[in-house]
This record gives sequence, structure tokens and C-alpha cells, in this order.
Amino acid sequence: MTTPVYIVEGFLGSGKTKLIENSLRLRHCRNVLIFQFEEGEEVLDTKEAERCSWKIRSWDRDELETHLEEVADRVEVELEIHRYEEIWVEWNGMERFGTLEKLLLSNALRRKIHIERVMYLADVEMAGMMLGQTGEGPISQVASSDVIYLRNTEDENAVKQLEHMCKALAPSTEVWEYSKEALLDELGKQKGSPLLEWLAFALLACFLLMVVALAEQRGVPLIRYFTIFMGVFLQAVPFLLLGVLISSAIQVFIPVGVLERIFPSNPVFAMGMGIGAGFFLPVCDCASIPVFQGLLKKGVPLPAAICFMTAAPIVNPVVLLSTYYAFNGSFRAVFYRTGLGILCSFLIGTSFFIRKPTDYLKGEAGNTSFCTCGCYRESRSGRLGRAEQFLWHARMEFYSVARYLVVGIAVSTLFQAVNLGVLNEWGASCLPVALFAAILLAFLLSLCSSSDAVVARSMAGTFSTVPLLGFLVFGPMMDIKNVMMLRGYFKASFIVRLALTVFAVCFGVVLTAGLLGGGMAG
Repeated sequence: MTTPVYIVEGFLGSGKTKLIENSLRLRHCRNVLIFQFEEGEEVLDTKEAERCSWKIRSWDRDELETHLEEVADRVEVELEIHRYEEIWVEWNGMERFGTLEKLLLSNALRRKIHIERVMYLADVEMAGMMLGQTGEGPISQVASSDVIYLRNTEDENAVKQLEHMCKALAPSTEVWEYSKEALLDELGKQKGSPLLEWLAFALLACFLLMVVALAEQRGVPLIRYFTIFMGVFLQAVPFLLLGVLISSAIQVFIPVGVLERIFPSNPVFAMGMGIGAGFFLPVCDCASIPVFQGLLKKGVPLPAAICFMTAAPIVNPVVLLSTYYAFNGSFRAVFYRTGLGILCSFLIGTSFFIRKPTDYLKGEAGNTSFCTCGCYRESRSGRLGRAEQFLWHARMEFYSVARYLVVGIAVSTLFQAVNLGVLNEWGASCLPVALFAAILLAFLLSLCSSSDAVVARSMAGTFSTVPLLGFLVFGPMMDIKNVMMLRGYFKASFIVRLALTVFAVCFGVVLTAGLLGGGMAG
């Protein structure tokens, strides 16, 4: 049986010592070992400590940094002599959480203890001013927390801003106003055993199978919905992973300023280079968005990055080949799709050059000192350290954006499962209406650009050439799952403008090309 460890983090003066004292008093805890890795203004009540058998041990930062193994050995000896009910750790507010992890997960201690709760205590005014401006240590502490408590919450705007910052670093972490009730509620939670968790999963699986069977009996095709969902998901995830790996490589291995120097200062040439990059990267629309965000973080101009994001899913080698084979070896179909895609991409990028938004990144994503991707994590130096950081960055970014992809696929699955016959009827209408119907269909179905040409070919009996081109050009640039993935990085106002711009440009360009080309018949 391992001893639970409760960790309290936060800046100096945030009230960590009082939180530990209040927690132990509220639950009438006895026989507790307390580690203090910080010398603050507050000290634990020594009389209370003697009465309740609280044993206090202190170490300074220098001793922990230079003699970590010796500290771990001393803690191990302490645990062998005494059987403590709990261990509480007051952690220095400026130190990396990874340093504490090295101590608690060392060979000497990992079989004797387990981390039960990590609590971050923040004074709203102080934390709002210092978080993100005082190095990587405080950021790593917020990201590692199970719960964040806020003190001095009189200023509602400051509270909202700090909550937003904390959620950007740790989306799944709970944020509460500090109170006795909130503290008792959190401390009452216990980590379940793996056996009980697997049993719960098994019961949930049985329940879902029963629900599916009953739904099928009543005419609700849940299996069909699930099949469509898994088909799109399995098709999209490999490309998303590829995009995340490319984005992580850009962040970790390319020094700051390199891409800025590579991209031409002339905006026209820069946008052309953004489009040209799409020819050499086999990324579909799912993968282009993480790369798009990674380029922006490395200083690539917004219009050029937008040109890459909108062009890459259309002009990359995989899509060119899939289009060629879907249309029975027609170079004409490949030429029209690629040419119109490049033109639309350039015009979309130009619109953002003429009127560039000033505030479009979500939260503090544009601040390199406020990284949300895990770059602050402590790692070794040298090539192995870079490789470890690359893998950690890719993991964090994949989990961050994958949830938006899942939601987007779930929504698009509903539209794929329902009868969209009314849009097919519009296909026989006048050219603008048919084109609008095809574009709307592309947005709702949210197909992967590496396989949408096959679907477009199957609709040749419903839509003429021009609407099909609208389907093939607009779909890879903007659909439901793309909008959801963009929500992970960018503000809603920017996404709305981008979506409307893509629609207006694609609709106008494809319609104009169709009218000038006589419907592109044949």
C-alpha cells in the first residue's frame, strides 16, 4: 500500500502554507509528513503540528537541484521508519514541476508513494501579472495541476482572464474559487484502482451494446452512424498525426527567425512560396491546420500561411493522384481542380494581406513565453533532449486538436447519415444554385481531401462539371471538421472571416470560370 502525496503549488504569497494547514484541520488529519521546498512568510502552526503529529521537513532549492538523489534517500528512510497516512508537499512557485516529479518518481520512492492530488493556488492579481512572464516553472505547475484555486476574486474581468490563461495551459483542469467547500470536495476525491476502472469500462461496453441492439430494433441505425464515424475518423487520424509531426518538427528543430528569413519579404512571392510548399508535403486538410498554426508561431506572414493551408490539401501529390484515378485518368480534371484551387488560395491570402487581423490567435498562443504545447517540459540537452521534446510536443498538440476533430467528425456524420436529397434536387437547378448546393454539401460531409474526388465522381449524374469543381475546391479548404480544428487555435471572429472569405472566393472564382468556359462541358 503506497502513501498518497498531495502537492500544493503557487507563487510566493499565494497562501500555500495556509491551504495545507486548513486542509489538514478540516479533515482532522494526523500522522502526516509535510515537505516544504519554499521559505515563505507564513509558517505552519507548531502547536497544531505537535498535537496532530504533523512532521515537517524542509529543503532549499539549491539542495534539491544539486543533491536530488540524497534527498530521495533521506525521504525513503523517513518512510521506512514511520508509517504516515499522508504526505503533503509545498512546492516552490518558481521551480519546474518536472524537478519534483524526478524526486517523487525516483527509484527510491516510486514504490512507496503515489501522487494523489496536485493543487495550484493563485492570487488573481499577482498570478495574472506574473504567469507567463516569469519563466517556464510556473507554467509547468499550472499544466500539471488537477485543480486550480483562485483567491481575491473581486475583479471579475481579471478572474475571467486568469481562467482563460489557465485553461489554455491545462484544458481539463478544474478552476474554482478557493473556499472550504471546494477544498473538501477536491480532497474527498480518491483515485480509483485500475481493476475497478476496467470493470467500469466493461459494464459501459455492455450497456452500449444493449442500447445499439434496442435502437436497431426500433429502426434507429446506430451501427450505420458508427460505421460512418469510424470510417472518417480512421481516414483522418493518420493525416492529422502527420500534420502534428510536421508542426512539432517546425517548432522544435527550426530556430526562431529562420522561416522569417526564408520566406520572401515581397508578399506576392511569400504567398507563392506558401502555395508551392503544398506541392511537396503530402498533407490533407486535417494535417494542414496544425502546420498552418506552426508556421504562424515561427513568424511566417499570415497571408503566406493561409495560402499554404488552403492550397496544400488540393495541390499535394496524394490528392493529385487520387483525383487523376477517380476521374479515370483525366488530366483535365486534375488541371481544373489544381488551377482553380491555386487561384482561390492566392485570392484568399491577398484578402488577408489587404486587411490583416490584429488579434486572431486564441488566448496567449501568440506569446512564445506562454507555450501551451508542452515545450516547457524539462528534458535532457543535446540530440536526445530535442528528440524527447519533439515527441512530447507532438503528443500534447495531437491531444489538443484531436478532440476538435472528433467533434467535427461526429457532426458531419449526422449529415452523412441523413437524407440530403434536397441538395441533389438543387443540382438540376440553375448554375449558381447548383454550385451553392455542391459547396454546402462539401461543407456538411467534411470528406478528407485525399478521397473526396471519388465521392465527387459518384455525383456526376446529379451535378454538372462546375458544381463538382466547387465541391472539390471548397471542401478541402473549409468544412465542419476544419472549423472545429481551427477552434483549437484561433478566435471565433477570425474563423468566421476566414470561412466567409473562402466561400465567397471559391463561389465567385468557380462560377466565373464556369460561365467563361461555357459550363466546362465535356
